[in-house]
Amino acid sequence: MILIEARDTLMDLGLTDSQLDFSARWLGKQPSYMSCVVARGQEPSAEALLALAGRVTREAMQMRRVFLHAEAAALDALSAKVWNELLSRYAGQPEAV
Repeated sequence: MILIEARDTLMDLGLTDSQLDFSARWLGKQPSYMSCVVARGQEPSAEALLALAGRVTREAMQMRRVFLHAEAAALDALSAKVWNELLSRYAGQPEAV
């Protein structure tokens, strides 16, 4: 699941220290959000994925400014995976009215 991969990548980079922090800070959701999604076997919401993609992209830009290029590249790869997840789910879908 993309959220588990994202959480693990961000933990490896020292950008989050718990699943609760990841849910709140990176997904813009309640601290228990990821636990609930995983436990219920649900897919993350588009809103959560969009928040994650935006925040990861911004963090990659910040890392480049301080010459942390390897870390920025890891975040770019993560951002691409999140966008691919969104596109695979929603591209070509008619808009809800």
